[in-house]
Amino acid sequence: MPDPSPTPRGAHPAGPVPAERSDLAEAGRMLVRSVLPAAVLLCLALAVYGGTGHDLTIVLQDRFPEDSEYSGLFTIMFSSALMVCAGIAIGSLVVSRAWSRFTADEGATSPAQTAGLAVAILCVWLGFDDMMMVHDAVLPGMGIPETAGLAVYAVIGIALVAWAFRPLRRERLGLTFLTGLALLGGSLVGDEAEDFFEDRIPPLATFLGHAEDVVKFLAYVALCHLCVLLARRVMARTLQAATERAAREAVERSNGRSPSRVPVRVTSAASPADDRTTPIQVPSPYARGR
Repeated sequence: MPDPSPTPRGAHPAGPVPAERSDLAEAGRMLVRSVLPAAVLLCLALAVYGGTGHDLTIVLQDRFPEDSEYSGLFTIMFSSALMVCAGIAIGSLVVSRAWSRFTADEGATSPAQTAGLAVAILCVWLGFDDMMMVHDAVLPGMGIPETAGLAVYAVIGIALVAWAFRPLRRERLGLTFLTGLALLGGSLVGDEAEDFFEDRIPPLATFLGHAEDVVKFLAYVALCHLCVLLARRVMARTLQAATERAAREAVERSNGRSPSRVPVRVTSAASPADDRTTPIQVPSPYARGR
């Protein structure tokens, strides 16, 4: 029985990333499986809400409780989902890092770890800012002009995108990431167009404002999909590394030790050098009848 070799750094083991799936195919899967269903459900919900005589601005705008109990409903929902999915990605990174450090095994290391951390930070930042109205209200309330806050945001955003893009390309998720960023960019364009037509053509400005919010929420859905996908790949590779390690240890035991002697890893807290394997006697089932 051959000794299974560890997964090389940056490799794509079978399962998490099918070899035949291209960058374009991954982006298409994201659109079909996440963005499109979310768009249909969101438009149906808005049609029902608007068709009953309610103002769509109430549920699409930022949170203003004095306006209505439904104020900012979708902002809270999608921003919360964005931060939850970012937490899933961060949790997978914590588990993978803990495994690699405990076993000193690099088999689970992959570009998905770096990409997952960068995308998760970006998602937490976007979701918290949108929900808490940081650049809209908090910073101006502290005396910081909104334009200055947006300039700092732009620098931070560009840095996070640059940090994430190269490992995402190695994961064949670069186009998926760009699709989410394009939706965010479309939301910003719609926001500027709304301001431009606000005094010139108010009905058009209102429509553009609603469309801008919908596009922003769909961008959040795309980023949620990316976070969960990266978390899945990180965990899949960690589990594969654990399985390969267990298989190697089983082969070593079968070749060098009696099957009735099972090695148990005992690590001393005093010094990492005290790490050792101690055999423990396990009664053989064949000895019971003797």
